[in-house]
Amino acid sequence: MGKKNNGNGRSMEGIYSFYSPFYDLIFGKVLEAGRKKAFNYLNSFNKKVLEVGIGTGLTLPHYPKSCHIVGIDISAKMIQRARERVKQMGNGLKVELQVMDACRMTFEDNTFDAVLSPYVITTVQDPYQFCQEIIRVCKPGGQIIIVNHSKDPDRLLGKIESIASPFFAKVGFVTDLDVVSLVKSTEIEIQRIIDCNLFNLHKIILGQKPMHLT
Repeated sequence: MGKKNNGNGRSMEGIYSFYSPFYDLIFGKVLEAGRKKAFNYLNSFNKKVLEVGIGTGLTLPHYPKSCHIVGIDISAKMIQRARERVKQMGNGLKVELQVMDACRMTFEDNTFDAVLSPYVITTVQDPYQFCQEIIRVCKPGGQIIIVNHSKDPDRLLGKIESIASPFFAKVGFVTDLDVVSLVKSTEIEIQRIIDCNLFNLHKIILGQKPMHLT
């Protein structure tokens, strides 16, 4: 599968900066079940974990204190909200937060033991490049977890998702991306795909970076 461009990265930055004061209210409880379920599969003990698209830090309470978390987001306002959350938690969790484009990360190759990305791949400018960057910064054999809605390629719902996608793109994400097929087209080794959230419309894609990639 080739690259798919979802629009301008700077426009997404503006959209999510606008959302930052009330992001938790809109996307907090609605998507929390998927976030929480993903952590049942994260092998995170004493590991350095990259969270791509950390937003306001809604996932932070789910991390064990043994983790060293590095979180990035394209929106400086979202990162500021995440910093405030870290201060409020005050539990000694090691967290580094940076403003960064997920499709052009500045980390060295093979930096992280695990990479987690909840609800981001359908918001980025280039989902295929996004996957390549995740692979690049993950250590060989490292865990990769992507949580997201994925277009149904077979049912009537898939047609509705395609029709609705231009509208949802204006509010920050697309609904016509078959995320599962996209990830399968990369070198990520998929180990398991788990349904989550309302009507099982979202997927938790569990994978890893192949050992032979360096």
